[in-house]
Amino acid sequence: MLLGLAIFLFVSGVRADEQPPATATSTTPSSDLLTGQPFPRGLQLVTVYGGYEQPNGTRGQIGFCNVGLNYYYATNWAFGFEATGLGCSQPRDNVGAFGGDIILRTHLLNYRRFSFYGDFAAGILQATDRIPPSGTDFNFTIQSGVGVAYRLDQHTDIMFGIRDYHLSNARMDGGARNPSLNAIQGYLGLMFRM
Repeated sequence: MLLGLAIFLFVSGVRADEQPPATATSTTPSSDLLTGQPFPRGLQLVTVYGGYEQPNGTRGQIGFCNVGLNYYYATNWAFGFEATGLGCSQPRDNVGAFGGDIILRTHLLNYRRFSFYGDFAAGILQATDRIPPSGTDFNFTIQSGVGVAYRLDQHTDIMFGIRDYHLSNARMDGGARNPSLNAIQGYLGLMFRM
């Protein structure tokens, strides 16, 4: 189902690029915030955000921070890379981890300073110990969710949202060593326009 969603988002993004760009009626900075296309083709963004998640069925807690670079290959459609740092408190041992994700984001609705978006990410994560405790140090991650961006000024947006988060090792060490970790995560951060 998630793969189908990713393919749909990619194909729709190619079609979105065929739409003619909106033109602004004024060149004043305050007018530019409210007119035209806020996420045009060719735009590059740096994203910095962090958040929290409580895995389902466990007593562990996870905090994370992501830094990413996004390129808008079509109007409202971005492809990007993110670096992830993560800390997980578990009943037995606390764990630190780092990794990377490939992310696809689409802005579904733009209204004045607000933009409502959906995104999908897949990546890898290397931990200092097993996560979850009966799993492995190396895992794969899949995330999908929705969020809101609010334009603060010409170069900065605040972003916040929720995602469904899945972590597992894809049975690399067999079915007995593949306990998945699932959670709903919330995050808050900034988008910087380059």
